[in-house]
Amino acid sequence: MEAALFDMDGVLVDTQKYHVSIYQQIAKEEYNTILTEDIVIALGGVLKEEGAYIVAKALGIKPTKENCDKLYKIKNDRYKEIIREKKEELLNEGAVELLERLKSANVKMALCSASSNAKEIIKLTNIEHYFDAVVDLTKVKRGKPNPEIFLRGAIHLGVSPKDCVVYEDAKNGIKAAKDSGMYCVGYKTNLSYDSLSYGEVGADRVVNSLLDPLCYQGLYTSLYDNPKDCRVFAFDAGNVVINNIETIAQIIDDLNLTQKQADEFILEFNEYTAPLMDGNIKCEDFWKHLADTMNLKVEGEPFAKHFKPTLNQSMVTIIKTLRERGYRVVLASNTFAPHTKIMEEIGLFKLFDHTYLSNEINRYKPSPSFFRYIIQNENVEPSQIYFVDDLSDNIASAAKEGLKSLHYKNEDKNKRLKNAFNFLF
Repeated sequence: MEAALFDMDGVLVDTQKYHVSIYQQIAKEEYNTILTEDIVIALGGVLKEEGAYIVAKALGIKPTKENCDKLYKIKNDRYKEIIREKKEELLNEGAVELLERLKSANVKMALCSASSNAKEIIKLTNIEHYFDAVVDLTKVKRGKPNPEIFLRGAIHLGVSPKDCVVYEDAKNGIKAAKDSGMYCVGYKTNLSYDSLSYGEVGADRVVNSLLDPLCYQGLYTSLYDNPKDCRVFAFDAGNVVINNIETIAQIIDDLNLTQKQADEFILEFNEYTAPLMDGNIKCEDFWKHLADTMNLKVEGEPFAKHFKPTLNQSMVTIIKTLRERGYRVVLASNTFAPHTKIMEEIGLFKLFDHTYLSNEINRYKPSPSFFRYIIQNENVEPSQIYFVDDLSDNIASAAKEGLKSLHYKNEDKNKRLKNAFNFLF
């Protein structure tokens, strides 16, 4: 991941309660009405017009633009008075520490808030200098759960949505983050993917404090853990210990596929990748299926024919040194069955004390069960395992299970590798 997008109210600052309490105060004192819990939840992350509209309807006020604007102004005038009085108390514990950690690691950051007071609040709390962009209601037409605010944040930072992490506390915001294709850290919410009922949208991981290492651990290429106190070192194979692993382009050429056939092949391959990796489908059955559905003549085993890996000598040196120093070193990799023999022939397996191959253990990354299987079989605490991989989804999943990690990717990967393992040399 390259960028962090922060909701403000309820995440960085503890202000959402003031929005709600003021509306509740207005409802009780001026309309003798109690706002229900459903109304309170619906107010999370919405634009000012939407919030005023929701409250107006709840109060039995005709929700015209004039009435909503008047209601919002009453609420916002009181809100501004409170935040100026409480400015020293607004920041949530750990907010500055998290922002500072990400800034120091050159992670791009944007504030994505539906609040009309966003710029004023980050100035009051002295955190405005952390943000490369601010996306507030002046830059969006639709509030959360619409994903517009986060997509605009990614555009302002010049990064792809898939390379963004969103920090959110509200159901509307979490849905907006996931609908935008971004990874989501839920702050003080029970909406995680591990505890969802059918049809709900939840955060990828949940933290109860911004000081929790899971706020950043395993999420950013530029941030990696210190392997101090680790007893087991687990390495991915492809693009980590071995290079030259790509076979799809060569298979397409070898089968002499047209562009239309190539597109169909890739769709079929993507659909079957997971069951091929966890060994639930044999490769020969996949090729038979492909030959039947696409009317192709498939000879031999294409996955094996075009798989010509080479050892990454920098990584080999580290693995050998770790074992010489008495550490346990294991291979933890997604694999296809035809690749196993070839990897053995180039001497990959003998580098390790043990191998955890997805097609043999019937689990594949980034499934949590893959990492839980290793934790159980190695019989150590998760924090005593150091995991090296090139894919952010795998790193994030490992970190969520408590493993320390190094994201081995991008142009400075070898520099980060050297820094992480400098205790060996």
